[in-house]
Amino acid sequence: MRRTFLAALFVISTAVPLAAAERWSAAYQRGDYATAATLLHRAVFEPAEGRAPDPLATRQLALLYADGKGVERDLVMACGLLRAHAAAAAELPGATRASRRDAAAMAERHCAMVAPTQRAAAAGATACPRIGLKRGTTITLEPGWAIQFNDRSATVTRYGETREQPLGGGPLCRVQVLRLRHTPLVAAAGGSLRHVVELVTVQSAWRRGALTREIVWQLYEVRGLALDLAAVQRWEAPGSAWPAPPLPDALARGAMFEVRDSGEIDYAIEDAPLRRGRVSRSGAKR
Repeated sequence: MRRTFLAALFVISTAVPLAAAERWSAAYQRGDYATAATLLHRAVFEPAEGRAPDPLATRQLALLYADGKGVERDLVMACGLLRAHAAAAAELPGATRASRRDAAAMAERHCAMVAPTQRAAAAGATACPRIGLKRGTTITLEPGWAIQFNDRSATVTRYGETREQPLGGGPLCRVQVLRLRHTPLVAAAGGSLRHVVELVTVQSAWRRGALTREIVWQLYEVRGLALDLAAVQRWEAPGSAWPAPPLPDALARGAMFEVRDSGEIDYAIEDAPLRRGRVSRSGAKR
Protein backbone atom coordinates (compact mmCIF):
# COMPACT_ATOMS: atom_id res chain seq x y z
CA MET A 1 0.00 0.00 0.00
CA ARG A 2 1.38 3.41 -0.92
CA ARG A 3 1.71 5.81 2.00
CA THR A 4 2.77 9.38 1.24
CA PHE A 5 2.12 12.61 3.10
CA LEU A 6 3.21 16.03 1.85
CA ALA A 7 4.53 18.30 4.59
CA ALA A 8 6.52 20.96 2.74
CA LEU A 9 6.72 22.04 -0.89
CA PHE A 10 8.62 24.89 -2.53
CA VAL A 11 8.25 25.47 -6.29
CA ILE A 12 10.01 28.17 -8.28
CA SER A 13 9.01 29.22 -11.80
CA THR A 14 10.86 32.05 -13.58
CA ALA A 15 10.07 31.63 -17.26
CA VAL A 16 10.47 34.87 -19.23
CA PRO A 17 10.13 34.93 -23.06
CA LEU A 18 13.18 36.48 -24.71
CA ALA A 19 14.08 37.75 -28.14
CA ALA A 20 16.95 35.64 -29.39
CA ALA A 21 19.36 38.48 -30.15
CA GLU A 22 18.42 40.86 -27.31
CA ARG A 23 21.17 42.41 -25.22
CA TRP A 24 20.90 42.85 -21.47
CA SER A 25 21.81 46.53 -21.72
CA ALA A 26 18.79 47.29 -23.94
CA ALA A 27 16.43 45.49 -21.56
CA TYR A 28 17.92 47.32 -18.59
CA GLN A 29 17.65 50.74 -20.23
CA ARG A 30 13.94 50.31 -20.91
CA GLY A 31 13.33 49.15 -17.33
CA ASP A 32 12.64 45.50 -18.13
CA TYR A 33 14.71 44.21 -15.23
CA ALA A 34 13.39 40.63 -15.34
CA THR A 35 14.62 40.20 -18.91
CA ALA A 36 17.87 42.01 -18.13
CA ALA A 37 18.45 39.68 -15.16
CA THR A 38 17.87 36.60 -17.30
CA LEU A 39 20.31 37.79 -19.95
CA LEU A 40 22.85 38.82 -17.33
CA HIS A 41 22.69 35.37 -15.70
CA ARG A 42 23.47 33.89 -19.11
CA ALA A 43 26.41 36.26 -19.59
CA VAL A 44 27.82 35.53 -16.13
CA PHE A 45 27.04 31.82 -15.66
CA GLU A 46 26.94 30.63 -19.30
CA PRO A 47 29.76 32.51 -21.06
CA ALA A 48 30.81 31.13 -24.43
CA GLU A 49 32.89 27.98 -24.16
CA GLY A 50 36.44 28.74 -23.09
CA ARG A 51 35.69 32.38 -22.19
CA ALA A 52 35.48 34.13 -18.84
CA PRO A 53 32.35 36.04 -17.78
CA ASP A 54 32.13 39.68 -18.90
CA PRO A 55 33.16 41.84 -15.90
CA LEU A 56 30.63 44.53 -16.82
CA ALA A 57 27.81 41.97 -16.85
CA THR A 58 29.04 40.61 -13.51
CA ARG A 59 28.88 44.08 -11.96
CA GLN A 60 25.44 44.84 -13.37
CA LEU A 61 24.01 41.50 -12.16
CA ALA A 62 25.45 42.26 -8.72
CA LEU A 63 23.66 45.60 -8.65
CA LEU A 64 20.36 43.96 -9.61
CA TYR A 65 20.75 41.59 -6.66
CA ALA A 66 21.67 44.50 -4.39
CA ASP A 67 18.55 46.45 -5.42
CA GLY A 68 16.18 43.51 -5.88
CA LYS A 69 15.41 44.48 -9.47
CA GLY A 70 14.31 41.55 -11.63
CA VAL A 71 15.53 39.13 -8.95
CA GLU A 72 14.92 38.59 -5.25
CA ARG A 73 17.19 40.89 -3.26
CA ASP A 74 20.29 39.01 -2.08
CA LEU A 75 23.08 41.06 -0.51
CA VAL A 76 25.33 38.01 -0.11
CA MET A 77 25.15 37.27 -3.84
CA ALA A 78 25.71 40.96 -4.64
CA CYS A 79 28.80 41.01 -2.41
CA GLY A 80 30.25 37.89 -4.03
CA LEU A 81 29.59 39.09 -7.58
CA LEU A 82 31.14 42.49 -6.91
CA ARG A 83 34.25 40.86 -5.46
CA ALA A 84 34.44 38.67 -8.58
CA HIS A 85 34.03 41.80 -10.73
CA ALA A 86 36.80 43.62 -8.86
CA ALA A 87 39.19 40.69 -9.35
CA ALA A 88 38.37 40.38 -13.07
CA ALA A 89 38.42 44.14 -13.74
CA ALA A 90 41.89 44.39 -12.23
CA GLU A 91 43.20 42.06 -14.96
CA LEU A 92 41.57 43.86 -17.90
CA PRO A 93 43.89 45.43 -20.49
CA GLY A 94 44.05 49.12 -19.79
CA ALA A 95 43.02 48.80 -16.15
CA THR A 96 44.38 51.69 -14.11
CA ARG A 97 45.15 52.09 -10.44
CA ALA A 98 42.05 54.30 -10.13
CA SER A 99 39.75 51.78 -11.87
CA ARG A 100 41.04 48.96 -9.66
CA ARG A 101 40.55 51.09 -6.56
CA ASP A 102 36.99 52.04 -7.61
CA ALA A 103 36.01 48.42 -8.28
CA ALA A 104 37.41 47.26 -4.95
CA ALA A 105 35.69 50.12 -3.12
CA MET A 106 32.32 49.28 -4.69
CA ALA A 107 32.70 45.67 -3.58
CA GLU A 108 33.61 46.59 -0.02
CA ARG A 109 30.82 49.16 0.19
CA HIS A 110 28.21 46.53 -0.66
CA CYS A 111 29.88 43.78 1.38
CA ALA A 112 29.77 46.05 4.42
CA MET A 113 25.97 45.64 4.35
CA VAL A 114 26.38 41.88 4.82
CA ALA A 115 26.65 40.45 8.31
CA PRO A 116 30.22 39.36 9.12
CA THR A 117 29.03 35.79 9.63
CA GLN A 118 27.71 35.75 6.04
CA ARG A 119 30.66 37.35 4.26
CA ALA A 120 32.50 34.04 4.06
CA ALA A 121 29.46 32.66 2.21
CA ALA A 122 29.71 35.35 -0.47
CA ALA A 123 32.43 33.57 -2.45
CA GLY A 124 30.52 30.28 -2.33
CA ALA A 125 27.27 32.00 -3.27
CA THR A 126 28.95 33.25 -6.45
CA ALA A 127 31.14 30.29 -7.35
CA CYS A 128 28.53 27.63 -6.60
CA PRO A 129 25.13 29.23 -6.02
CA ARG A 130 21.80 27.48 -5.60
CA ILE A 131 19.54 30.21 -6.91
CA GLY A 132 15.84 30.05 -6.08
CA LEU A 133 16.22 28.44 -2.66
CA LYS A 134 16.39 31.08 0.02
CA ARG A 135 19.49 30.77 2.17
CA GLY A 136 18.48 29.27 5.51
CA THR A 137 15.29 27.58 4.23
CA THR A 138 14.25 25.14 6.95
CA ILE A 139 12.08 22.02 6.82
CA THR A 140 10.75 20.68 10.12
CA LEU A 141 10.59 16.88 9.98
CA GLU A 142 9.28 16.30 13.50
CA PRO A 143 9.37 18.32 16.72
CA GLY A 144 13.05 18.83 17.53
CA TRP A 145 14.20 17.52 14.14
CA ALA A 146 14.81 19.86 11.20
CA ILE A 147 16.99 20.53 8.13
CA GLN A 148 18.34 23.95 7.18
CA PHE A 149 19.59 24.45 3.61
CA ASN A 150 22.54 26.73 2.86
CA ASP A 151 24.33 27.50 -0.43
CA ARG A 152 26.31 24.26 -0.66
CA SER A 153 25.41 22.39 2.49
CA ALA A 154 22.58 21.32 4.75
CA THR A 155 22.50 21.37 8.54
CA VAL A 156 20.46 18.69 10.33
CA THR A 157 19.44 19.39 13.92
CA ARG A 158 17.95 16.61 16.04
CA TYR A 159 17.17 16.87 19.74
CA GLY A 160 19.93 19.40 20.39
CA GLU A 161 22.62 17.76 18.23
CA THR A 162 23.70 19.38 14.95
CA ARG A 163 25.58 18.19 11.88
CA GLU A 164 26.45 20.15 8.72
CA GLN A 165 27.32 18.28 5.55
CA PRO A 166 27.80 19.05 1.85
CA LEU A 167 24.86 18.32 -0.40
CA GLY A 168 25.63 15.20 -2.44
CA GLY A 169 25.23 14.50 -6.11
CA GLY A 170 28.50 15.68 -7.61
CA PRO A 171 29.43 19.14 -8.89
CA LEU A 172 25.92 20.61 -9.01
CA CYS A 173 27.15 24.19 -9.08
CA ARG A 174 25.42 27.25 -10.44
CA VAL A 175 22.03 25.64 -10.28
CA GLN A 176 18.51 26.96 -9.95
CA VAL A 177 16.28 25.13 -7.51
CA LEU A 178 12.93 24.29 -9.08
CA ARG A 179 11.41 22.24 -6.26
CA LEU A 180 12.11 21.17 -2.71
CA ARG A 181 9.68 18.68 -1.22
CA HIS A 182 9.62 16.74 2.04
CA THR A 183 7.52 13.57 2.32
CA PRO A 184 7.15 11.58 5.55
CA LEU A 185 6.55 7.88 4.88
CA VAL A 186 4.82 5.33 7.10
CA ALA A 187 6.32 1.83 7.05
CA ALA A 188 3.96 -0.87 5.74
CA ALA A 189 4.18 -2.71 9.07
CA GLY A 190 3.86 0.45 11.16
CA GLY A 191 6.71 1.82 13.20
CA SER A 192 8.44 5.19 13.09
CA LEU A 193 8.17 7.62 10.19
CA ARG A 194 10.79 7.69 7.43
CA HIS A 195 11.63 11.08 5.91
CA VAL A 196 12.62 11.70 2.30
CA VAL A 197 13.41 15.02 0.59
CA GLU A 198 13.23 15.65 -3.17
CA LEU A 199 15.45 18.40 -4.61
CA VAL A 200 14.97 19.34 -8.28
CA THR A 201 17.50 21.66 -9.92
CA VAL A 202 18.44 22.87 -13.39
CA GLN A 203 21.95 23.65 -14.54
CA SER A 204 23.73 24.17 -17.84
CA ALA A 205 27.09 23.42 -19.43
CA TRP A 206 28.84 23.71 -22.78
CA ARG A 207 29.41 20.29 -24.34
CA ARG A 208 31.08 19.86 -27.72
CA GLY A 209 30.34 23.45 -28.65
CA ALA A 210 26.64 23.37 -27.70
CA LEU A 211 24.93 24.70 -24.61
CA THR A 212 22.96 21.99 -22.81
CA ARG A 213 20.69 22.24 -19.79
CA GLU A 214 20.00 19.40 -17.40
CA ILE A 215 17.19 18.99 -14.89
CA VAL A 216 18.33 16.83 -11.98
CA TRP A 217 16.03 15.10 -9.48
CA GLN A 218 17.74 14.05 -6.27
CA LEU A 219 16.16 11.95 -3.54
CA TYR A 220 17.60 12.19 -0.03
CA GLU A 221 16.64 10.20 3.05
CA VAL A 222 17.19 11.76 6.46
CA ARG A 223 18.61 9.26 8.92
CA GLY A 224 19.28 10.77 12.32
CA LEU A 225 21.78 13.57 11.66
CA ALA A 226 22.68 12.24 8.19
CA LEU A 227 21.18 13.44 4.92
CA ASP A 228 21.92 10.55 2.55
CA LEU A 229 21.64 10.83 -1.22
CA ALA A 230 19.51 7.84 -2.20
CA ALA A 231 18.66 8.26 -5.91
CA VAL A 232 19.22 10.56 -8.91
CA GLN A 233 17.34 11.00 -12.20
CA ARG A 234 18.27 13.37 -15.04
CA TRP A 235 16.51 15.05 -17.97
CA GLU A 236 18.69 16.70 -20.64
CA ALA A 237 17.75 19.16 -23.40
CA PRO A 238 19.58 21.65 -25.62
CA GLY A 239 19.63 25.31 -24.66
CA SER A 240 20.11 27.70 -21.78
CA ALA A 241 19.04 27.21 -18.18
CA TRP A 242 18.01 30.90 -18.07
CA PRO A 243 15.13 31.46 -17.72
CA ALA A 244 14.45 28.32 -15.70
CA PRO A 245 12.32 25.86 -17.69
CA PRO A 246 9.04 24.57 -16.30
CA LEU A 247 9.15 21.31 -14.41
CA PRO A 248 8.64 18.24 -16.60
CA ASP A 249 5.09 16.95 -16.18
CA ALA A 250 6.45 13.85 -14.48
CA LEU A 251 8.08 15.93 -11.75
CA ALA A 252 5.21 18.40 -11.49
CA ARG A 253 2.97 15.45 -10.55
CA GLY A 254 5.52 14.37 -7.93
CA ALA A 255 7.23 11.07 -7.27
CA MET A 256 5.33 8.22 -5.60
CA PHE A 257 6.75 6.17 -2.75
CA GLU A 258 6.04 2.84 -1.11
CA VAL A 259 7.77 1.43 1.98
CA ARG A 260 8.13 -2.33 1.72
CA ASP A 261 7.97 -4.78 4.63
CA SER A 262 11.74 -5.23 4.21
CA GLY A 263 12.27 -1.53 4.95
CA GLU A 264 13.26 -0.75 1.36
CA ILE A 265 11.63 2.24 -0.31
CA ASP A 266 10.32 1.96 -3.87
CA TYR A 267 9.97 5.18 -5.84
CA ALA A 268 8.30 5.80 -9.19
CA ILE A 269 8.20 8.86 -11.46
CA GLU A 270 5.40 8.61 -14.03
CA ASP A 271 7.48 9.53 -17.05
CA ALA A 272 7.58 7.80 -20.43
CA PRO A 273 9.16 5.35 -19.93
CA LEU A 274 8.42 4.96 -16.21
CA ARG A 275 11.38 5.88 -14.01
CA ARG A 276 11.60 3.77 -10.89
CA GLY A 277 14.07 2.48 -8.36
CA ARG A 278 14.53 1.07 -4.88
CA VAL A 279 16.39 2.40 -1.87
CA SER A 280 17.62 -0.11 0.69
CA ARG A 281 17.27 0.38 4.41
CA SER A 282 20.98 1.19 4.59
CA GLY A 283 20.71 3.75 1.80
CA ALA A 284 22.24 1.83 -1.13
CA LYS A 285 20.59 2.47 -4.50
CA ARG A 286 19.29 -0.32 -6.70
